[in-house]
Amino acid sequence: MKKLKNVWLFLSFILMVAGMASCSTEDPTGVEVSRKDIIGTWKVTANDWTNSEEESNRNDHVGQTLSVRRDGTASFRGESFNWSLSKGVLTLSDNRGRNIRVVILSYTEEEIQASYDCTFESEMYTEEGNYTFKRV
Repeated sequence: MKKLKNVWLFLSFILMVAGMASCSTEDPTGVEVSRKDIIGTWKVTANDWTNSEEESNRNDHVGQTLSVRRDGTASFRGESFNWSLSKGVLTLSDNRGRNIRVVILSYTEEEIQASYDCTFESEMYTEEGNYTFKRV
């Protein structure tokens, strides 16, 4: 009986170690895309979001365009950003302290599906959601 208890204890320890090893602290990465892939004008065909002030909405940005330019600048909803791309994550930032992290979940030449999170450092405000874009 004591041997059976030791076996169960050993198996429990192994499962606990395996479970802890499978956890990752890294942020998720998106599908691999190149700068050339995302440069252009993209129109929102679907979106949803929620923010730290408990507001949320769906499809309120449909028809808006995202312009991603070769010079490292972008515009969306009348606002200007600088952008960078790494491991399927498009990062937009502006001079107001806003950082938007866009994880590209799927990419075809004509459509991008992405999730995003946005923080305003000075206002301690966050927003997150999803977008679907079609190339214009």
